[in-house]
Amino acid sequence: MAHEMIVTQILTEKLVALLESGTEKVLLIDSRPFVEYNTSHILEAININCSKLMKRRLQQDKVLITELIQHSAKHKVDIDCSQKVVVYDQSSQDVTTLSSDCFLTVLLGKLEKSFNSVHLLAGAHATEWHWLCVKCQQYLSKA
Repeated sequence: MAHEMIVTQILTEKLVALLESGTEKVLLIDSRPFVEYNTSHILEAININCSKLMKRRLQQDKVLITELIQHSAKHKVDIDCSQKVVVYDQSSQDVTTLSSDCFLTVLLGKLEKSFNSVHLLAGAHATEWHWLCVKCQQYLSKA
């Protein structure tokens, strides 16, 4: 029997409110290609967009998601399974519309097994992207 994902959506406004409240630790994961990440990303977001080889290694449990997070981060990350994880990419809106073999599905599945609360950011279209980055930067630069 296939594992049913319980990853939920989080809207941009809710993410900003969550970050501004400061009541919960949030791990932000940017799963867009590195070029897009390098052009513009939310401060403190970790870029995880892997090759076909790394995707296969994740699927075969030859690498742990926590190891991949640490390896991809620019600095040591304190990983706590109780923290919220928010993943975003170019345009994904709903987990149910993702192909079962796409990297984002594999990534979300592995995160879900290691963290209690995993969310896919919905609503971050190109028109909102700049606004979201500015709002999150404002909060994170104060933290």
